Amino acid sequence: MWERESVEKKRILAVEWLAFSGILFSLFGAQFEAMSLGIVILIYIRFHLRYLDKVGEGLTIIKERSAERLHIGESSEWFLTFQNGKYPIKNAKLQLLLSDHIEPSEGEWSVNGSLVEWETDVSLEKYENVTVSIPIRSIRRGKAKVVSVRLRIPHLFGYGDTVLRYNSHLSHSKLIYPEIEKVLFQSLSPVFKSGENLSSHSLFEDLTMPAGTREYRLGDTIQRLNWNAYAKTGELQTNVYERVTEEKMMILLNVSHGHAKNIEFEKLIRQAAFLVTEAHRNNRSIGLAVNVRTKGSPHFYFLPPEKGTSHSRKLLEMLSVLSIGDVTLPSHLVINQLNLMQLQANDVIHIGQMDQASAGRLSKMSGRVWIITGSGGTAVKWNNLQKNIQ
Repeated sequence: MWERESVEKKRILAVEWLAFSGILFSLFGAQFEAMSLGIVILIYIRFHLRYLDKVGEGLTIIKERSAERLHIGESSEWFLTFQNGKYPIKNAKLQLLLSDHIEPSEGEWSVNGSLVEWETDVSLEKYENVTVSIPIRSIRRGKAKVVSVRLRIPHLFGYGDTVLRYNSHLSHSKLIYPEIEKVLFQSLSPVFKSGENLSSHSLFEDLTMPAGTREYRLGDTIQRLNWNAYAKTGELQTNVYERVTEEKMMILLNVSHGHAKNIEFEKLIRQAAFLVTEAHRNNRSIGLAVNVRTKGSPHFYFLPPEKGTSHSRKLLEMLSVLSIGDVTLPSHLVINQLNLMQLQANDVIHIGQMDQASAGRLSKMSGRVWIITGSGGTAVKWNNLQKNIQ
Protein backbone atom coordinates (compact mmCIF):
# COMPACT_ATOMS: atom_id res chain seq x y z
CA MET A 1 0.00 0.00 0.00
CA TRP A 2 2.92 2.34 0.77
CA GLU A 3 6.25 2.33 -1.05
CA ARG A 4 9.17 3.20 1.17
CA GLU A 5 12.20 5.21 0.05
CA SER A 6 14.97 6.40 2.33
CA VAL A 7 16.86 9.59 1.44
CA GLU A 8 20.37 10.20 2.87
CA LYS A 9 20.17 7.11 5.11
CA LYS A 10 23.92 6.61 4.62
CA ARG A 11 24.60 9.63 6.82
CA ILE A 12 22.84 8.02 9.79
CA LEU A 13 24.79 4.82 9.18
CA ALA A 14 27.98 6.91 9.16
CA VAL A 15 27.00 8.44 12.52
CA GLU A 16 26.33 4.93 13.81
CA TRP A 17 29.81 3.80 12.68
CA LEU A 18 31.41 6.83 14.38
CA ALA A 19 29.53 6.06 17.59
CA PHE A 20 30.72 2.45 17.46
CA SER A 21 34.32 3.59 16.83
CA GLY A 22 34.05 6.01 19.76
CA ILE A 23 32.92 3.15 22.01
CA LEU A 24 36.01 1.11 21.04
CA PHE A 25 38.43 4.01 21.61
CA SER A 26 36.76 4.80 24.95
CA LEU A 27 37.08 1.15 25.97
CA PHE A 28 40.80 1.05 25.19
CA GLY A 29 41.30 4.40 26.92
CA ALA A 30 39.27 3.39 29.97
CA GLN A 31 36.94 6.38 29.43
CA PHE A 32 33.82 4.70 30.68
CA GLU A 33 31.60 7.83 30.68
CA ALA A 34 32.33 8.48 27.00
CA MET A 35 31.81 4.77 26.28
CA SER A 36 28.38 4.87 28.03
CA LEU A 37 27.37 7.91 26.01
CA GLY A 38 28.43 6.17 22.80
CA ILE A 39 26.44 3.08 23.73
CA VAL A 40 23.32 5.21 24.38
CA ILE A 41 23.74 6.96 21.01
CA LEU A 42 24.27 3.62 19.25
CA ILE A 43 21.15 2.09 20.83
CA TYR A 44 19.14 5.21 19.98
CA ILE A 45 20.28 5.07 16.33
CA ARG A 46 19.44 1.36 16.12
CA PHE A 47 15.94 1.95 17.48
CA HIS A 48 15.47 4.89 15.11
CA LEU A 49 16.51 2.84 12.06
CA ARG A 50 14.15 0.08 13.17
CA TYR A 51 11.38 2.69 13.50
CA LEU A 52 12.05 4.02 9.98
CA ASP A 53 11.75 0.48 8.59
CA LYS A 54 8.40 -0.08 10.33
CA VAL A 55 6.72 3.34 10.26
CA GLY A 56 3.72 3.41 7.93
CA GLU A 57 2.70 -0.19 8.57
CA GLY A 58 -1.07 -0.21 9.02
CA LEU A 59 -1.39 3.38 7.76
CA THR A 60 -4.39 3.70 5.42
CA ILE A 61 -6.41 6.41 3.69
CA ILE A 62 -10.16 6.10 4.24
CA LYS A 63 -12.03 6.19 0.93
CA GLU A 64 -14.69 8.76 0.12
CA ARG A 65 -18.20 7.52 -0.59
CA SER A 66 -18.98 9.66 -3.61
CA ALA A 67 -17.53 12.44 -5.75
CA GLU A 68 -18.58 16.01 -5.06
CA ARG A 69 -19.90 18.08 -7.98
CA LEU A 70 -18.80 21.68 -8.41
CA HIS A 71 -19.26 24.55 -10.83
CA ILE A 72 -16.31 26.59 -12.09
CA GLY A 73 -15.31 29.26 -9.58
CA GLU A 74 -16.99 27.45 -6.68
CA SER A 75 -15.11 26.97 -3.40
CA SER A 76 -15.06 23.77 -1.41
CA GLU A 77 -12.84 21.63 0.82
CA TRP A 78 -11.05 18.39 0.06
CA PHE A 79 -10.80 16.01 2.99
CA LEU A 80 -8.26 13.20 3.35
CA THR A 81 -8.66 10.99 6.43
CA PHE A 82 -5.62 8.97 7.54
CA GLN A 83 -5.95 5.96 9.84
CA ASN A 84 -2.62 5.19 11.48
CA GLY A 85 -1.21 1.85 12.64
CA LYS A 86 0.91 1.02 15.72
CA TYR A 87 3.83 3.36 14.95
CA PRO A 88 3.36 7.10 15.59
CA ILE A 89 4.39 9.61 12.93
CA LYS A 90 5.92 12.87 14.16
CA ASN A 91 6.54 16.13 12.29
CA ALA A 92 5.99 14.59 8.86
CA LYS A 93 5.49 16.62 5.71
CA LEU A 94 2.37 15.65 3.73
CA GLN A 95 2.75 16.32 -0.01
CA LEU A 96 -0.18 15.98 -2.40
CA LEU A 97 -0.19 16.15 -6.18
CA LEU A 98 -3.60 17.27 -7.50
CA SER A 99 -4.83 17.65 -11.06
CA ASP A 100 -4.91 21.29 -12.17
CA HIS A 101 -8.71 21.46 -12.42
CA ILE A 102 -8.60 23.08 -8.96
CA GLU A 103 -6.25 25.30 -7.03
CA PRO A 104 -5.78 25.45 -3.23
CA SER A 105 -6.89 28.66 -1.57
CA GLU A 106 -4.68 28.18 1.52
CA GLY A 107 -1.35 26.61 2.42
CA GLU A 108 1.87 26.19 0.45
CA TRP A 109 1.31 25.14 -3.15
CA SER A 110 2.90 25.41 -6.57
CA VAL A 111 2.08 24.43 -10.15
CA ASN A 112 4.21 21.76 -11.77
CA GLY A 113 3.11 21.25 -15.38
CA SER A 114 -0.46 19.95 -15.30
CA LEU A 115 -0.29 19.18 -11.57
CA VAL A 116 -0.69 21.24 -8.42
CA GLU A 117 1.63 20.39 -5.52
CA TRP A 118 0.34 21.16 -2.01
CA GLU A 119 2.01 20.40 1.31
CA THR A 120 1.41 20.72 5.03
CA ASP A 121 2.76 19.38 8.33
CA VAL A 122 1.04 16.40 9.92
CA SER A 123 1.52 14.16 12.97
CA LEU A 124 -0.33 10.97 13.88
CA GLU A 125 -0.34 9.06 17.15
CA LYS A 126 -0.75 5.29 17.37
CA TYR A 127 -4.09 4.12 15.89
CA GLU A 128 -5.23 7.74 15.51
CA ASN A 129 -7.52 9.04 12.76
CA VAL A 130 -6.51 12.45 11.41
CA THR A 131 -8.45 14.38 8.77
CA VAL A 132 -6.53 16.86 6.62
CA SER A 133 -8.62 19.65 5.08
CA ILE A 134 -7.57 21.36 1.84
CA PRO A 135 -9.55 24.50 0.90
CA ILE A 136 -9.86 24.55 -2.90
CA ARG A 137 -11.46 26.52 -5.73
CA SER A 138 -12.47 24.94 -9.04
CA ILE A 139 -10.94 26.68 -12.08
CA ARG A 140 -11.78 24.49 -15.09
CA ARG A 141 -14.11 21.65 -16.03
CA GLY A 142 -13.07 18.04 -15.65
CA LYS A 143 -12.47 15.38 -13.04
CA ALA A 144 -10.18 16.69 -10.31
CA LYS A 145 -8.19 13.88 -8.71
CA VAL A 146 -5.54 13.26 -6.08
CA VAL A 147 -2.71 11.96 -8.26
CA SER A 148 -0.13 11.24 -5.57
CA VAL A 149 0.17 11.19 -1.77
CA ARG A 150 3.59 11.31 -0.08
CA LEU A 151 4.67 11.48 3.57
CA ARG A 152 8.20 12.69 4.28
CA ILE A 153 9.31 11.57 7.75
CA PRO A 154 12.52 13.30 8.94
CA HIS A 155 15.57 11.23 9.99
CA LEU A 156 17.51 11.58 13.21
CA PHE A 157 19.64 14.75 13.44
CA GLY A 158 17.91 16.05 10.26
CA TYR A 159 19.97 13.78 7.96
CA GLY A 160 17.48 13.18 5.13
CA ASP A 161 14.08 11.57 5.48
CA THR A 162 12.02 8.50 4.70
CA VAL A 163 9.41 8.96 1.98
CA LEU A 164 6.18 6.93 2.08
CA ARG A 165 4.44 6.99 -1.32
CA TYR A 166 0.85 5.75 -1.52
CA ASN A 167 0.57 3.29 -4.42
CA SER A 168 -3.06 2.13 -4.14
CA HIS A 169 -5.97 3.55 -6.11
CA LEU A 170 -7.43 6.75 -4.68
CA SER A 171 -11.16 7.20 -5.27
CA HIS A 172 -11.07 10.81 -4.07
CA SER A 173 -12.28 13.02 -6.91
CA LYS A 174 -14.44 16.05 -7.66
CA LEU A 175 -16.44 16.56 -10.84
CA ILE A 176 -16.39 20.11 -12.14
CA TYR A 177 -19.24 20.93 -14.50
CA PRO A 178 -18.55 22.95 -17.65
CA GLU A 179 -19.53 26.57 -18.03
CA ILE A 180 -22.48 27.33 -20.28
CA GLU A 181 -22.70 29.43 -23.43
CA LYS A 182 -26.10 30.62 -24.52
CA VAL A 183 -27.66 29.08 -27.62
CA LEU A 184 -30.60 30.78 -29.35
CA PHE A 185 -33.01 27.90 -29.72
CA GLN A 186 -36.81 27.87 -29.61
CA SER A 187 -38.98 24.95 -30.68
CA LEU A 188 -42.75 24.56 -30.86
CA SER A 189 -44.28 21.67 -28.94
CA PRO A 190 -45.77 18.93 -31.16
CA VAL A 191 -49.56 18.68 -31.02
CA PHE A 192 -50.01 15.16 -32.42
CA LYS A 193 -48.03 13.21 -29.78
CA SER A 194 -49.18 12.30 -26.30
CA GLY A 195 -46.63 12.51 -23.50
CA GLU A 196 -45.92 13.95 -20.06
CA ASN A 197 -45.10 17.59 -20.79
CA LEU A 198 -47.75 20.29 -20.31
CA SER A 199 -48.75 22.09 -23.50
CA SER A 200 -51.79 24.28 -24.07
CA HIS A 201 -51.71 23.51 -27.82
CA SER A 202 -51.76 19.71 -27.52
CA LEU A 203 -54.71 17.61 -28.67
CA PHE A 204 -54.19 15.13 -25.81
CA GLU A 205 -55.25 15.31 -22.17
CA ASP A 206 -53.92 13.55 -19.09
CA LEU A 207 -56.95 12.22 -17.21
CA THR A 208 -54.90 11.94 -14.00
CA MET A 209 -54.25 15.71 -13.93
CA PRO A 210 -57.52 17.64 -13.39
CA ALA A 211 -57.26 21.35 -14.19
CA GLY A 212 -60.77 22.46 -13.08
CA THR A 213 -64.32 22.42 -14.47
CA ARG A 214 -66.40 24.27 -17.08
CA GLU A 215 -70.05 24.46 -18.06
CA TYR A 216 -71.53 21.37 -19.67
CA ARG A 217 -71.63 21.41 -23.47
CA LEU A 218 -73.60 19.24 -25.82
CA GLY A 219 -71.50 16.22 -26.71
CA ASP A 220 -69.62 15.92 -23.39
CA THR A 221 -69.55 12.28 -22.25
CA ILE A 222 -71.10 11.24 -18.96
CA GLN A 223 -67.71 10.06 -17.71
CA ARG A 224 -66.42 13.65 -17.74
CA LEU A 225 -69.26 15.07 -15.61
CA ASN A 226 -68.33 16.35 -12.18
CA TRP A 227 -71.18 15.15 -9.96
CA ASN A 228 -69.86 16.88 -6.83
CA ALA A 229 -70.08 20.25 -8.58
CA TYR A 230 -73.57 19.38 -9.84
CA ALA A 231 -74.66 18.58 -6.26
CA LYS A 232 -73.49 21.99 -5.05
CA THR A 233 -74.65 24.23 -7.89
CA GLY A 234 -77.51 22.26 -9.45
CA GLU A 235 -75.89 22.78 -12.87
CA LEU A 236 -73.99 20.23 -14.94
CA GLN A 237 -70.22 20.75 -14.84
CA THR A 238 -67.61 19.02 -17.01
CA ASN A 239 -64.11 18.12 -15.79
CA VAL A 240 -61.19 19.78 -17.61
CA TYR A 241 -57.77 18.11 -17.68
CA GLU A 242 -54.25 19.31 -18.41
CA ARG A 243 -53.18 19.04 -22.04
CA VAL A 244 -49.93 17.11 -22.48
CA THR A 245 -47.51 16.32 -25.27
CA GLU A 246 -44.21 14.54 -25.83
CA GLU A 247 -41.13 16.76 -25.89
CA LYS A 248 -37.83 15.01 -26.49
CA MET A 249 -34.56 16.62 -27.52
CA MET A 250 -31.36 14.92 -28.69
CA ILE A 251 -27.96 16.63 -28.85
CA LEU A 252 -25.45 15.35 -31.41
CA LEU A 253 -22.05 16.70 -30.36
CA ASN A 254 -19.26 16.42 -32.93
CA VAL A 255 -16.00 17.32 -31.16
CA SER A 256 -13.76 16.53 -34.14
CA HIS A 257 -12.80 18.55 -37.20
CA GLY A 258 -11.73 16.20 -39.94
CA HIS A 259 -9.13 13.91 -38.36
CA ALA A 260 -8.31 16.28 -35.50
CA LYS A 261 -10.13 17.94 -32.60
CA ASN A 262 -12.20 21.04 -33.24
CA ILE A 263 -10.34 24.22 -32.25
CA GLU A 264 -13.57 25.37 -30.56
CA PHE A 265 -13.68 22.19 -28.47
CA GLU A 266 -14.51 23.97 -25.20
CA LYS A 267 -17.09 26.24 -26.84
CA LEU A 268 -19.01 23.26 -28.23
CA ILE A 269 -19.11 21.68 -24.77
CA ARG A 270 -20.38 24.93 -23.21
CA GLN A 271 -23.19 25.11 -25.80
CA ALA A 272 -24.22 21.52 -25.11
CA ALA A 273 -24.17 22.22 -21.35
CA PHE A 274 -26.49 25.20 -21.90
CA LEU A 275 -29.03 23.05 -23.76
CA VAL A 276 -28.92 20.44 -20.98
CA THR A 277 -29.52 22.99 -18.22
CA GLU A 278 -32.32 24.67 -20.17
CA ALA A 279 -34.04 21.33 -20.81
CA HIS A 280 -33.81 20.52 -17.10
CA ARG A 281 -35.23 23.91 -16.17
CA ASN A 282 -38.17 23.41 -18.55
CA ASN A 283 -38.67 19.77 -17.50
CA ARG A 284 -38.01 18.46 -21.02
CA SER A 285 -36.49 15.10 -21.92
CA ILE A 286 -33.04 15.41 -23.46
CA GLY A 287 -30.34 12.99 -24.61
CA LEU A 288 -26.73 13.25 -25.73
CA ALA A 289 -24.50 11.47 -28.24
CA VAL A 290 -20.80 12.38 -28.59
CA ASN A 291 -18.49 10.95 -31.24
CA VAL A 292 -15.93 9.81 -28.67
CA ARG A 293 -15.07 6.13 -28.88
CA THR A 294 -15.92 3.85 -25.92
CA LYS A 295 -15.51 0.12 -25.27
CA GLY A 296 -19.13 -0.87 -24.72
CA SER A 297 -22.05 -0.72 -27.13
CA PRO A 298 -22.91 1.52 -28.98
CA HIS A 299 -19.15 2.35 -28.95
CA PHE A 300 -19.62 6.09 -28.37
CA TYR A 301 -20.86 8.28 -25.54
CA PHE A 302 -24.64 8.01 -25.54
CA LEU A 303 -27.53 8.70 -23.17
CA PRO A 304 -31.12 8.41 -24.51
CA PRO A 305 -33.61 11.26 -23.95
CA GLU A 306 -34.93 11.32 -20.38
CA LYS A 307 -35.59 13.97 -17.77
CA GLY A 308 -35.02 14.53 -14.09
CA THR A 309 -32.20 15.69 -11.83
CA SER A 310 -30.31 12.39 -11.92
CA HIS A 311 -30.36 12.24 -15.73
CA SER A 312 -29.27 15.88 -16.12
CA ARG A 313 -26.42 15.16 -13.75
CA LYS A 314 -25.25 12.25 -15.88
CA LEU A 315 -25.30 14.43 -19.00
CA LEU A 316 -23.23 17.18 -17.35
CA GLU A 317 -20.81 14.59 -15.98
CA MET A 318 -20.36 13.19 -19.48
CA LEU A 319 -19.56 16.68 -20.77
CA SER A 320 -17.23 17.28 -17.80
CA VAL A 321 -14.91 14.35 -18.53
CA LEU A 322 -14.49 14.96 -22.27
CA SER A 323 -10.82 15.44 -23.07
CA ILE A 324 -8.87 16.82 -26.01
CA GLY A 325 -6.98 13.50 -26.04
CA ASP A 326 -10.07 11.28 -26.48
CA VAL A 327 -10.18 8.96 -29.48
CA THR A 328 -13.00 10.00 -31.81
CA LEU A 329 -14.86 8.34 -34.66
CA PRO A 330 -16.50 9.96 -37.70
CA SER A 331 -19.68 11.83 -36.82
CA HIS A 332 -21.69 10.25 -39.65
CA LEU A 333 -21.14 6.79 -38.09
CA VAL A 334 -22.77 8.03 -34.86
CA ILE A 335 -25.75 9.44 -36.78
CA ASN A 336 -26.06 6.23 -38.78
CA GLN A 337 -26.10 4.16 -35.57
CA LEU A 338 -28.79 6.38 -34.04
CA ASN A 339 -30.91 5.88 -37.17
CA LEU A 340 -30.50 2.11 -36.84
CA MET A 341 -31.57 2.38 -33.18
CA GLN A 342 -34.71 4.21 -34.39
CA LEU A 343 -34.12 7.04 -31.96
CA GLN A 344 -37.32 9.00 -31.32
CA ALA A 345 -36.89 12.73 -30.66
CA ASN A 346 -38.91 15.79 -31.61
CA ASP A 347 -35.81 17.95 -31.96
CA VAL A 348 -32.32 16.78 -32.95
CA ILE A 349 -29.68 19.47 -32.39
CA HIS A 350 -26.31 19.08 -34.11
CA ILE A 351 -23.34 20.91 -32.55
CA GLY A 352 -19.96 21.00 -34.30
CA GLN A 353 -18.62 20.60 -37.81
CA MET A 354 -21.08 19.40 -40.46
CA ASP A 355 -19.57 17.31 -43.25
CA GLN A 356 -21.27 15.95 -46.35
CA ALA A 357 -21.54 12.39 -45.00
CA SER A 358 -23.23 13.60 -41.80
CA ALA A 359 -25.61 15.87 -43.74
CA GLY A 360 -26.95 12.97 -45.79
CA ARG A 361 -27.69 10.89 -42.70
CA LEU A 362 -29.19 13.78 -40.71
CA SER A 363 -31.94 14.16 -43.28
CA LYS A 364 -33.09 10.61 -42.46
CA MET A 365 -33.60 11.26 -38.75
CA SER A 366 -37.10 11.52 -37.34
CA GLY A 367 -38.13 14.87 -35.90
CA ARG A 368 -36.89 18.36 -36.61
CA VAL A 369 -33.16 18.75 -37.15
CA TRP A 370 -31.35 21.90 -36.00
CA ILE A 371 -27.80 23.08 -36.65
CA ILE A 372 -25.94 25.37 -34.25
CA THR A 373 -24.25 27.98 -36.41
CA GLY A 374 -21.00 29.68 -35.51
CA SER A 375 -22.50 33.16 -35.64
CA GLY A 376 -23.91 33.88 -32.20
CA GLY A 377 -24.72 30.24 -31.42
CA THR A 378 -28.10 30.33 -33.18
CA ALA A 379 -30.00 27.10 -33.85
CA VAL A 380 -31.15 27.05 -37.48
CA LYS A 381 -33.58 24.45 -38.76
CA TRP A 382 -31.75 22.06 -41.06
CA ASN A 383 -34.40 22.14 -43.79
CA ASN A 384 -34.25 25.96 -43.92
CA LEU A 385 -30.46 25.86 -44.01
CA GLN A 386 -30.50 23.44 -46.93
CA LYS A 387 -32.81 25.75 -48.89
CA ASN A 388 -30.48 28.69 -48.27
CA ILE A 389 -27.47 26.68 -49.43
CA GLN A 390 -29.30 25.61 -52.59
